[in-house]
Amino acid sequence: MPTAVLIEDSPVTRRRLQAILAEDGCEVVGEAANGDGLLALYEQLRPSLVMMDIVLPGRDGLTVAAELLQRHPEAVVLMCSSLSAREKVLAAQKAGVAYYLLKPFEPERLKSVVKFVLATRGRRAAG
Repeated sequence: MPTAVLIEDSPVTRRRLQAILAEDGCEVVGEAANGDGLLALYEQLRPSLVMMDIVLPGRDGLTVAAELLQRHPEAVVLMCSSLSAREKVLAAQKAGVAYYLLKPFEPERLKSVVKFVLATRGRRAAG
């Protein structure tokens, strides 16, 4: 069963994401309202997927994702944000984020994206 860590400042959004992932057989094993503890959380839990927002209290999601992926290039990060500015998308790609999903999204779209990034994970980590 795939596992996920959610980094999202909105408790309502975290609950919604958790419910959608659970419907598709992905267990949320950790969550946080900011990215400050992501490295420790990732190293402790080693989830299949990290889903995170860009706009977070403290350090922004792009900075935290880049740091995580520098230390753990095998990590699979799905950025989930309402920010559609081209520079944000390009910065996420440059950092190594597996996918950039714009909010709002339909539950089926999220499930499809999660399946895609998890299926391509091995090829990306090996390549």
